Amino acid sequence: MNLHEMFFETFPAIKIIFELGFIPKEDEIYELSPEMYALYEGKGGDISKRLYTIVPRDKEHRTAEIEIGLLTEDDLPKIRKGVDAIRKHAKRARCESENDEEILMAAASVIPSVFSENSRFARKEDV
Repeated sequence: MNLHEMFFETFPAIKIIFELGFIPKEDEIYELSPEMYALYEGKGGDISKRLYTIVPRDKEHRTAEIEIGLLTEDDLPKIRKGVDAIRKHAKRARCESENDEEILMAAASVIPSVFSENSRFARKEDV
């Protein structure tokens, strides 16, 4: 991974995942329906690329803000890199769990606090 990937792809994705409060799975990422594309375009949105949204399976993580957040097809690999990085850091913290909350808490304990500072996973001394 080069510096550009780290600063403009992986690092922002890690921060976003912490703020979401869960690790998005592939089956929670949906391409917009034709109706949603039309609605977005009608509001002046750019539909020159495929657009996606994250709809968490766990209703606890569903908010209007999350469900209307849009990702372009270029954002998907960035999110995947962020997920991979978080899982790697959780393992470094000796977390073997598959539970999102435990993974995010473990990763937050070993990476710079700037990544989790605006999330519920912020370290106590950062709050």
